Amino acid sequence: MKYKSSNRWPKRDVETFFDIWSKDMAYVLGYFAADGSMYKNKRRSCYIAFTSTDEELINLIKKIMSVSNAIENYKNPYKTWKRRYVLQIGSRKLFLKLIELGFTPRKSLTLKFPKELPNELLRHFVRGYFDGDGCASFVHYKRKDRKNLQKFLNIRIRCGCKKFIQTLRDKITAAIGIEKGRLYFHSDAYELVYSARNVVKLYRFMYPTINMPCLERKRMILKRGLSSYGLEV
Repeated sequence: MKYKSSNRWPKRDVETFFDIWSKDMAYVLGYFAADGSMYKNKRRSCYIAFTSTDEELINLIKKIMSVSNAIENYKNPYKTWKRRYVLQIGSRKLFLKLIELGFTPRKSLTLKFPKELPNELLRHFVRGYFDGDGCASFVHYKRKDRKNLQKFLNIRIRCGCKKFIQTLRDKITAAIGIEKGRLYFHSDAYELVYSARNVVKLYRFMYPTINMPCLERKRMILKRGLSSYGLEV
């Protein structure tokens, strides 16, 4: 499908962002799969949006996509809920391109793995999805039968769509020879959990170099955990 620009609505660079596969495109697409949305307003205008409680992450997406749109922030009515940051982009072309890639409005339960994602870009897509809907945990805890503190390090990735997270798990396994991890249903979503040596492989897969676009807070949790085991990361 071809899209024409007009003098009134000139073509914007951002509208071609998802046209060509690249590391940055795969990362942003992974994040969109986790915490993005697409919708039409009452006038049938098309929008895509990225939402996070981490302002750092939304600023990163804005920088990668090279847009000047203002980031909106919303204070939640409940004191225990964090402030939300939203980057909204109005574009019919982006909207239709995401549909071509397999995404739909109200995608939480119907999310599909993106079509034609190159194998060499899988790591960037996974890192983007992890930044949006994953968490890293590293804690020390005391067991009754042990004198020394025990270490616990894991990666959790969540999704409301079982088929998507199963596909994601299978592709990760095929790419790096990692064990499939534990998959279970918890709090209205499926959760994929990796621990022990699998975390090492997954960390090195998602962060091949230190200057990869990412949510630094999550990367540092994993780095501290792995360093505590004497591993070079």
